[in-house]
Amino acid sequence: MSRYDLLSLQGKAKRDPDGYRDDVLMQLQHYNALHGLFMLKPGKDFKAFADLTNFLAQVAKSYPRDMPEFHKPIVELLDAHYALLEPSLRRSLTGALILLHNRGSCALNEILPLFFKMFRVQDKQLRTLVFKHVVASVKRANKTKRDEALNRSVQSFLQSALRDENVAAAKKALAVLTELYRRNVWTDARTVNLVADATKHASPKILVAALKFFLGQDEAAEAAAEAGEEDSDEEEDKPKMGTGTKAGTSSGVSKEDVYRAYNKGVTRTKKKKQEKLKRQVASIRRANKKEEGISNEARFAAMTLVNDPQAFAERLFHRLQAGTALTFDTKMLLIQVLSRVVGLHRLHLMHLYPFLQRYVQPNQRDVTKLLAACATACHELVPPDALEPLLKQLVNQFVHDRARPEVVAVGINTVREICLRCPLVMHADLLQDLAQYKRARDKPVATAARALISLFRELAPGMLEKKDRGKGAELDKSVAAFGASEVAADRVAGAELLQKDMAKRRREERLAAEAARRDAEEDGEDGEEEDDDVDDEGDEDASDEEDEDEEEEEGVSDEDEEEGASDSEERNMSSDSEDAAGLESDSDGRVVDPVTGKKRKRLAPALSMDEKRALAKELTAAAERTGAPKPKVRKNGVLSLSELRRRAKEAARVKRLSEAEAGDSDSDSDSEKDLKIEHDRILQPEDFKRIKALRTATALGRALDKTGGKKAAETGAEEMRRMLRAADKSAQADRRVNPETLAAVGVKRAHDKESRVASIMAGREDRGVFGAAQDRKNKKSGGTSNVEKAKRKNLPLAARVKAAKNRRTSFVSKRVKDKQFKGRFRK
Repeated sequence: MSRYDLLSLQGKAKRDPDGYRDDVLMQLQHYNALHGLFMLKPGKDFKAFADLTNFLAQVAKSYPRDMPEFHKPIVELLDAHYALLEPSLRRSLTGALILLHNRGSCALNEILPLFFKMFRVQDKQLRTLVFKHVVASVKRANKTKRDEALNRSVQSFLQSALRDENVAAAKKALAVLTELYRRNVWTDARTVNLVADATKHASPKILVAALKFFLGQDEAAEAAAEAGEEDSDEEEDKPKMGTGTKAGTSSGVSKEDVYRAYNKGVTRTKKKKQEKLKRQVASIRRANKKEEGISNEARFAAMTLVNDPQAFAERLFHRLQAGTALTFDTKMLLIQVLSRVVGLHRLHLMHLYPFLQRYVQPNQRDVTKLLAACATACHELVPPDALEPLLKQLVNQFVHDRARPEVVAVGINTVREICLRCPLVMHADLLQDLAQYKRARDKPVATAARALISLFRELAPGMLEKKDRGKGAELDKSVAAFGASEVAADRVAGAELLQKDMAKRRREERLAAEAARRDAEEDGEDGEEEDDDVDDEGDEDASDEEDEDEEEEEGVSDEDEEEGASDSEERNMSSDSEDAAGLESDSDGRVVDPVTGKKRKRLAPALSMDEKRALAKELTAAAERTGAPKPKVRKNGVLSLSELRRRAKEAARVKRLSEAEAGDSDSDSDSEKDLKIEHDRILQPEDFKRIKALRTATALGRALDKTGGKKAAETGAEEMRRMLRAADKSAQADRRVNPETLAAVGVKRAHDKESRVASIMAGREDRGVFGAAQDRKNKKSGGTSNVEKAKRKNLPLAARVKAAKNRRTSFVSKRVKDKQFKGRFRK
């Protein structure tokens, strides 16, 4: 039968299987005869056999009893003569097998060995067809739920296929694994370890494919994680109207916080104060990330699943050392993967650093990638003695006076990345020498040096010179010794802050209730007094208030503005002296005015000029005795306004600390003194969020008190959260080093005459020849332009009629116009 007859019979057999059963069985007998001939000797006359095979594969599902194992003869034929068959016949038989598998007539395990045999054939279309079908079949089997039985059988076969000596089959097996991992079908540890085992293959192509899998998955996962963080940041940019919280929290901001953030304060002061907080905010962000225990699975998705990373790293390093036949690109891939595995899993591979030290030279090919790998391989568990030769080689080769600016910038940036991961490798003398480059003329060099100084301002400010430590440096802060570890505390981290905050809230509620009760009592007393004698006391109060207003106006006019401010400061600093004046004191600490009979705050009388001078002398003498900084004194011998404000702030800070200590002692004196909050109940997620907010607020408050940026806390929770997100979104020590960040950007090289002439001539290549436009038109080759064609285009009929009429009447209208001219009229 011809191909068209088979297509007609195929449609009829699918619609009526029983009616056309005899015809299908006749074609099946014909197929068996042709199959026997092809098994003996594959011939070139294969078109009829290919059409018959496709026909029977289409109708096999309609006749399950007559053709139960129709795929087996096809598998036998391909297995025996896959290399001798014609390409078109081979693709037709493979397509028939794929059709039978898609319709459930055969299992994937039965045809998978045959497919991997056909990967050895020099037929790209066939290899692509088989590869896509294997990946799609596994993905379809795991679409609704994971088919563990199929996955294990296929993975076992792929494991044996990876050991195949044929490079094409082994490479396709690795490609199937990596593709299924990329499509999130197989993301388990077994798949990753199969790819890791592929690095044992003798072929460099298999090694490169496996290394690129780890590098590609690492970079793709990191990009996806950063994209997710950016999306979450965009959602967080909109302030949530909820419960008002402190700056730096993640539970939303109130309307008051948003109003203060965008309407309070001066731009000039806010910018300066916020810049001072960036360093402290960055350290808080890193500490919060570490305490939350964020795993690196999102960034190093494949490398974290390796079962034995130490053996894997040693195998790669052995391949790197013995790889004399490997190209430079392959060695660079080995170094990058090896450094990431060592840095991620905190491995000890001491021979790696001397090996990398040989390549640390400015003229090395891809030197930024190599230096990034050196920094990535460093971690806090590496002994500083093992890294000192590498650091010394780096500084000697890159950072010196004769080096180019971009070379110096790359060297200092690499030193900063190494010190970020292993700070103990840096010495004070070397650090101070590198810090001198902050005044370099080249901007990349100065920027790199300032970044190194900023890093050690956080880690160990005492190693820097005094001028580089910054304001409010903590000199007692230093890097922990090698091998030092913190002893686990007996309490949940931050539980004491939560307990103090809860006690403070209860105390504030109690004080608020007492204040409300006192206000109610005072309102009642005032109401009774007014009911007794409203007219007399009302007149007296009015006259007294008028007299007080007149006296206050006269006092303000006599004294200048600065003395009034200093008097107000001194009132806050002086002791209580109104008891001596005969004022009655109440139990709540307020006094009763004998004139008005009302309660008011206790005020101290203003000091005279002699008393102010005496106070300034006393404070100056006390500062000289104790060695403290002398107070600022004006020319007239009194304390300056800034000194009074500073002392008032210090007194207020001491008062707050004393109140906090008193509150802590009150809370400790309660029955909850020995009862810890984590022992009383199970902490909820809201409690841990509150603990995080309290620790952040405490650290920020400490930094604000130290740097004097008190007003920066009022810029709003939204600005602080944006700073927290922008400053170091993840732990820097756990991230890979991007080679592009080490390169110097913005270096302007001086151009000599040859380079300038070369750039000028390069710009003239695509430019036209100078000359007159008419000359270029005359030399033009080709037909007429569109403008010339438009001039010669025939006008429409109406336009031609109008033009003819104008030509006829133009002379007549001109003659009439000349006759009507009567001359000009002069005024």
